Amino acid sequence: MGGEEGIDWSSWTKSLEQIGVIASQSTENSAIMVLQEGKEGTVTNETLVLIDNRAGNKILAVCRGGFGYNDALRTSAYTPGIAYAKRGHGPSSSKEYFGFRLVVIGDVTDGTVKQNTMIIAPGSPVYRFNERLNPMNFLYRSRFTVGYYAKGHKSWTIPLMADYLSHHIGVFGVTGSGKSFLCRYQLIPLLREYGYDVLVLDWKGSDYAPYYPDNVISMGDVELDDSAVVSYLAEALGYFGGGDSGMRMVSYLEEVISTSEWRGRTATETKERLLYNLLDVIKEDNLEPTGKLGRWGYIYQRKAMRAFERLSPDDLKPLMGTMKPSEIIQLLREKGVLVMDLSYGSKEQKLSVFLSLTRYLKRLMEEKNELRIALLIDEAPQYCPWQPRGLEEKTTKTLIELAALGRSYKLSLTLVSQGIAGEIGINAAVRRNLNTLFIGRIHPLDAPEAERYFANSFVTSDSLLRLPEGHFYIVGKVNPSPVPLLMTFEIPEHERVGWGGG
Repeated sequence: MGGEEGIDWSSWTKSLEQIGVIASQSTENSAIMVLQEGKEGTVTNETLVLIDNRAGNKILAVCRGGFGYNDALRTSAYTPGIAYAKRGHGPSSSKEYFGFRLVVIGDVTDGTVKQNTMIIAPGSPVYRFNERLNPMNFLYRSRFTVGYYAKGHKSWTIPLMADYLSHHIGVFGVTGSGKSFLCRYQLIPLLREYGYDVLVLDWKGSDYAPYYPDNVISMGDVELDDSAVVSYLAEALGYFGGGDSGMRMVSYLEEVISTSEWRGRTATETKERLLYNLLDVIKEDNLEPTGKLGRWGYIYQRKAMRAFERLSPDDLKPLMGTMKPSEIIQLLREKGVLVMDLSYGSKEQKLSVFLSLTRYLKRLMEEKNELRIALLIDEAPQYCPWQPRGLEEKTTKTLIELAALGRSYKLSLTLVSQGIAGEIGINAAVRRNLNTLFIGRIHPLDAPEAERYFANSFVTSDSLLRLPEGHFYIVGKVNPSPVPLLMTFEIPEHERVGWGGG
């Protein structure tokens, strides 16, 4: 169907079903289609159509925003039709018609999508595609595809501009919208096919780990780097009460971690060593010329002992891992897909593991290494909420840095979230780095933000709030269409309980 082969448009239009004509007040980017009688029962929102523009070109468009009009049933004035309806009688249908707003995807005269610059002439016939004639062939030549067009046929797989996968992906939708299914059955296989090894951070340990039983490591296996250890302990110890003295105590803790053998054979022994070494560092820094411990030294030591009383051995288990980030990446290379189960431990423990791993990836990129690694981050607002605090500030900053470097060194981030923005979404500075979005059924709080991504595409928040499970709009760089496309996909039969996507 490519332009180099040419298209026999006369043969095409004969094989397609005409469903309507263009009404007045059309532009080069949108038009109103009046449906032929009876077609209102078969033509639906998101139907792809071909406009045989009387101005001289062929245009691919999508139906969005249907309407029905009956002049006899106008409610702005009392009419005979209203009187009939009031008495329960059927009004006349002589002045009734149905239609759709058409959003132009592009000029396809030569077989490929280009910007349409010609006015769509009123009266131009509009045709619906059939199974034999695949409109996806107009969009882009790529062997990398995702799902299929939701209002078409299963052969209408959507080609992707896969070179933009390293420009980062966001997957958004409320619980039950099918985000995990999309990632497991579409995005992970796509990233693998395109040459990426995929490391999944499974926050709850239930969305991915059970489906890759031979490719799972626990967060407790990971050895944290010094910076992550200090960040985690400072958070767990309540920053020693905060203030200037608390900051001083954290600096003492940094010295302990960087200069002493603080890790024991067990978590209990580790706690004892940490406290002993911390008290020793405080003593050395606060000795008076007389050789006695100064007043502030006593205060700092009491702060340390009170803070450590709150630590249990379980709190220190995340510090006992021995698997270095370099070993994790080596295992990832062997497996292709690796899931890190983050299901046990506190939020601070999980974020510390993330920081330790990502600092290593950042260092690799700073050394000019091309990674070809995709990092899929489930429950992304846990790492980069709209208003980060404590460790979240560090993880948010790290994600921004990874996103900037990743575009050049092939580290692809995929952030999965129930919300887009605000209290239920992810940090705006991180979100700006996501150049491809898969948007499923949204939360009502997200309606204003979601509509921004569909400007001039006539996808309304009403539609987004009602999307079936497993239906996602593709927005952004990997989408070969200049307007969002609605996709769905199939999943294995054993997972189809409650599934509505395809």
